[in-house]
Amino acid sequence: MIKKVKKLKRVMVGKDFYMNPTINLECKKYGSDYGGWYIATEFDKQKALIIFSFGLGEDISFDLEMIKNFNCKVYGFDPTPKSIKYIESLNLDNSFILNEYALSDKNGTLTFNLPENENHVSGSLEEISSSKRIEVKCKKLLTICDELNIKHIDILKIDIEGSEYKVIQSMIQDNIFPKQILIEYHHFFDSITNKDTQDSVNLLLDNGYNLFHIDGYNYSFLRNE
Repeated sequence: MIKKVKKLKRVMVGKDFYMNPTINLECKKYGSDYGGWYIATEFDKQKALIIFSFGLGEDISFDLEMIKNFNCKVYGFDPTPKSIKYIESLNLDNSFILNEYALSDKNGTLTFNLPENENHVSGSLEEISSSKRIEVKCKKLLTICDELNIKHIDILKIDIEGSEYKVIQSMIQDNIFPKQILIEYHHFFDSITNKDTQDSVNLLLDNGYNLFHIDGYNYSFLRNE
């Protein structure tokens, strides 16, 4: 009930909209209430899963639960100094591989806007109100796959503070189609509209994906094969 009330309030102020999943299938949430994600639980337990997790912050409970429950390796990506320090403090084994750069629709060095509030973690490549900026290395998904010699991604998790729209377009153009895609959309940003998210969802639907779960601003997709 609380989630429904919050949703209604967001819709009333134009910061969200109603959309139904396009498919009904079994799914389960892995990770904390804040950092968890819903995945479709149809994996071959004999197969070593490859998971790309973009945007780590200070909650990688999803990644760690996936490692614990499945035969998988997680490639984590985040250029944020605060996040890197946190991940390194965990002393993780080689099931979790930290990459200290950002996902973008282009390769190169870009300006990364850090949050003004010291208690917050997540930075953004998009134009947000911030006086704290650093330069970070950015790579396209195609470039990352080539460099890591990854041919297929089982789960692609994207929580990249507004850059997801360009990244999804770039991914489709480069013919990269992960089995599952988990995206936090940011149409609650002033610079991003509900239509931007609706268009992005429709782009995925038009390219063989079904939307199987919505949890707040987190959308989970499964591709037909």
